[in-house]
Amino acid sequence: MKKEAELEGRVGDGEEDGYDAVVVGSGYGGSVAACRMPIAGIKVCLIEKGQRWEAQDFPTDSLKIMSTVRMKNQHLGIRFGPKDALFQVYGQNDSLAAVACGLGGGSLVNAGVMLPTPVCARRNPKWPNKWERDWENCEASAVAMLRTQSVPIKFPAEKVMGEIADKLIEKSFETSPTANSMRPQRMDSCLACGNCLAGCPYNAKSSTNKNYLHSAIQAGCDVKTECQVQYVVKSPYDTCQEEGRNSRKRRWRVYLDEIDYITCDFVILSAGVFGTTENLFRSQMRGLKLSDALGSGFSCNGNTVAYLAGRPAPLNSFGLDRKQLSKIPFQEGPGPSISSSYTSSLGFTI
Repeated sequence: MKKEAELEGRVGDGEEDGYDAVVVGSGYGGSVAACRMPIAGIKVCLIEKGQRWEAQDFPTDSLKIMSTVRMKNQHLGIRFGPKDALFQVYGQNDSLAAVACGLGGGSLVNAGVMLPTPVCARRNPKWPNKWERDWENCEASAVAMLRTQSVPIKFPAEKVMGEIADKLIEKSFETSPTANSMRPQRMDSCLACGNCLAGCPYNAKSSTNKNYLHSAIQAGCDVKTECQVQYVVKSPYDTCQEEGRNSRKRRWRVYLDEIDYITCDFVILSAGVFGTTENLFRSQMRGLKLSDALGSGFSCNGNTVAYLAGRPAPLNSFGLDRKQLSKIPFQEGPGPSISSSYTSSLGFTI
């Protein structure tokens, strides 16, 4: 893994005359934007705080995973762990949040599954009417890019979930998620090791660095890794006199430190809830006019974790290292982190 900032894709004079657009963050939002704009002829640069992770870099045991974690508690003034750690854990008061850091963003460490959007959610009056008409086309486009496929067998954890749903959840229906584990870029087969949430160590998960970002680079997008955006400000001028002629200048400056910056006409902040909000606060301190509501009234993806105890048969639902994986049949392994879901008529899902 390289420790210095690297430029992937085109190498040229992009920073001298700037870019049409700069995308900050490489998760699902940033990678889709970085993929679509170059195809439309827009000159784009994507900036990612983290490094490029390879399959062999992901941890497969509890000891190794500690070296990929950075803890930060603003209230207590505690910070430890590498700045470019895969897991960035934030604690404040009674709240704890973990986000991913690396080329691919949250797609590196989420379960990598896709569910069709329920009709009741699509027809929520808060969405623009046009979205309902385009929804199926957009969903089909995502399915094609991510190359989703259904989980072929029922692993032990899924069987237990089915039993619980039948006994405890009245009027439930099952939905089979599709896993992002096929191959726009060369990938390997899923080994059912159960380590999806720590990064796939066998190159079998279709994270955005293997599809959207792969296509973005092919289309001409510049990708900078290990570069953290500090703040964004408006350019102090629109034109300048250069060798006897007016030369157009870009509208925004995206600062990587107090000296170095990239110029562009549009900035897309897609660095997650914490990264984007932090960038906006820093930009506000530098004079960018923003709403007083900044930093309030937002939330992350919320999950409630439950534990199953007292079952006579083993669940085999924890991730396996390479040695353990070689001793257990495929169908008895943990399988993907999420392989089924059950939705109650009351509206909650497990």
